[in-house]
Amino acid sequence: MDLLKRVNKIPAGTMLVPLFTAAVLNTFCPSILRIGSYSQSLISNDGINVMMFLTLLFTGTQIKIKDIPEALKRGGSHVFFKYLAGALAYFIILKFFGYNGIFGTCTLAILCALTNNNSSLYMGLVQNYGDHADLAARPIFNFNSGPMLTLLTIGVSGGNAVSWEEYVTVLIPLLIGIILSAIDEKIKTATKNGITLILPVMGFILGSGIDLSKIIVSGFGGVFLFILVLIITGPVALFVDRILLKRPGYGGMATVSVAGNTIAVPAMIGQFVPAFRDYVNLATVQISCAVVLSSIICPLIVHWFAKHFGCPKYKEVFQKIEIS
Repeated sequence: MDLLKRVNKIPAGTMLVPLFTAAVLNTFCPSILRIGSYSQSLISNDGINVMMFLTLLFTGTQIKIKDIPEALKRGGSHVFFKYLAGALAYFIILKFFGYNGIFGTCTLAILCALTNNNSSLYMGLVQNYGDHADLAARPIFNFNSGPMLTLLTIGVSGGNAVSWEEYVTVLIPLLIGIILSAIDEKIKTATKNGITLILPVMGFILGSGIDLSKIIVSGFGGVFLFILVLIITGPVALFVDRILLKRPGYGGMATVSVAGNTIAVPAMIGQFVPAFRDYVNLATVQISCAVVLSSIICPLIVHWFAKHFGCPKYKEVFQKIEIS
């Protein structure tokens, strides 16, 4: 059975198939994923942190010093403009529609979803289609992955802002990899396929935190939230990628998503902003739905852009599919 061959025919299949498999298991029989010992440790936050550490380490071994300015430019541009678009949309919706939001989607959910992105999903996608500069841009996305910019948007920061130490810990494995490959070129060769091996595991871990039933529970509000993410941040991402950075567009569309860790942000906001407390549960469910939808649909969109406008791994991805 040519399992890998069939998986490779699916856009970002080596990540998406394990992700969806884990999501199905987590939805219908979650106890299977939590039987204890190594299995349960794998799908914990520690598990994804280890996978991210290894991914950054292996990414670093493939980076040349001259790639770093380009990585900073790409990541910084996407974070800055996506945040501006999300914050502006939040202020407009809050002014004209209040805390209830629009079409059943509360303003708190809109704020959290539009000012965050799924950096792990981004990394998995650009590993399939992009180059080393795309991967090296990953640490920059920590600025809008989590509560920091969301809290900043509504004037709440202080002790809840992400400390500089957390950014350093993300950069350390990347820098270690760069130094190791600079010392010995053979290390670069030995770790070349490291991320390819990690990708299916990372996809499974991400999927293990997804409950597909959230789409039904959240109703149209969750679906509309994902639509808002697409129509507000999508054009901005394309503008940055194709106009400012002169890139094909796949990298920009890989940022148009909602991160799993965003699910925890409404509760944090509710602790500091009393006006949002009554909307925490609703926002959490609606964001959960948007996370599920973006995990499934975002890879398909990125695949389309990579195929029609090009990507560094075009021959490797698309010609392989056509030949097989």
